[in-house]
Amino acid sequence: MNNSVLILKVLFSFVLGIFSHAVVAQNCISQASDFNFITKSKQQGLLRFENEHNHQHFNYHAILPFNDYLDFAYKHINKANLRASMPCPVITATYQQLVTQGKRKQRPTIADLIAPFELTHPDSNKVALLIHGLTDSPFTYHDLAQVYYQQGYTVRTILLPGHGSAASALLNIEVNQWQQAIKYGVERSVQDFDEVILAGYSTGAALLIDYATKQALSPKIKALMFYSPATEPHNKHGWLAKWIDAIPFVNWIDKDADIDFAKYESFPLNAAAASYDAMSLASVSSLNKRPALKLPIFSVLSDIDTTIDTRATLKLLSALHKDNSVKYKPLDTLVLYGSTDILPPDFASDYTVNNPQCTTPQCKKVHGMSHIAVVNSPQNPHYGINATYRNCGSFINDEPQYETCKTTKNPQLGERTSANLEHYPALQRLTYNPHFTELKMQINTFIKNVEQLRTTTR
Repeated sequence: MNNSVLILKVLFSFVLGIFSHAVVAQNCISQASDFNFITKSKQQGLLRFENEHNHQHFNYHAILPFNDYLDFAYKHINKANLRASMPCPVITATYQQLVTQGKRKQRPTIADLIAPFELTHPDSNKVALLIHGLTDSPFTYHDLAQVYYQQGYTVRTILLPGHGSAASALLNIEVNQWQQAIKYGVERSVQDFDEVILAGYSTGAALLIDYATKQALSPKIKALMFYSPATEPHNKHGWLAKWIDAIPFVNWIDKDADIDFAKYESFPLNAAAASYDAMSLASVSSLNKRPALKLPIFSVLSDIDTTIDTRATLKLLSALHKDNSVKYKPLDTLVLYGSTDILPPDFASDYTVNNPQCTTPQCKKVHGMSHIAVVNSPQNPHYGINATYRNCGSFINDEPQYETCKTTKNPQLGERTSANLEHYPALQRLTYNPHFTELKMQINTFIKNVEQLRTTTR
């Protein structure tokens, strides 16, 4: 072997070694800060479509054991999600507990973080069933799960059909598929536990309202808790989505990079149509035709939510409170971020309203609470203050602003209102709740009041 050939082989091995190391080193965090990859993924839709695989459906009607459901969902994610096996060193307190309980491996992949889970509380007869929202995953509840667990609850989450893989999975989803999953989750939990709290974020909240008002509920269900509940979109033409979606080759409202491992960033028209259907099922007009809901209700929302019309939400909460039983009305609680001026004049005077105020320098830098922020702690390793990921979807069609939002060292944070976008052209949408510590206390107070009521009425 001559020297030139030997040198070439050594160089090739060296380059291959570097390349292999780069592939191994790539993970969900480094990828989220790689703007070249973000741009390429956004332009080419690299992460927008799920893996081709044989679609199998879980038999929700059989009310199979919850572990069977968890196994099914985890396998589905690993088949359908292009990045399922990618290392993702995002270690939350909930993940650490799942590892301790033997339900997750020490070093997480994306599948490990976004799959539904059961955080088992020892010797507990109580469960909190948590339902995520549209385009989200059970990672939504990694922070709130701790609040319920510390109150003595086993925590369960489910994965709504069409989630956990890629945004293309929502191209053909229908609201009845979500309803089946909700029904299974509730009925399985009622079978397995003596006391059940149901909590929903955004579209998950609308689905729970629909479920809870359609049938006689088990007396084991003790309360409903809503985070940024989806009631009406700001865009009042949402009903048109299904008709526009019927136009050939017109499938997407937004086409983003989908770099967020825990949430889709691209948004199909059909997803908007299905979400609109879910909200319609939980509207005031629909509820007027059903028996009144008799349960304590806890809600958290922002006055400037740009995804959901807060005024419509307040109208719905007021209607539910009006028809609630005398026993539960004193427990109804609203946590409202922002100005209380948004409360309608006829909003129930006996409703417990908490209105947190900014008291820290960090909080005062935030320009309003966003729809997506309420459920996440500032310490969340993916969505918190020191996280790599940035939500810049407001500038999806403005490349210079999109790049500035993704790369600037000092981004402005808040809700993407027109006023904020005018004053802060590269605004990063807020992804964590500056009042999270206070929210934990408010949740604990509500749960204790619910449990105390149960004790005094036995």
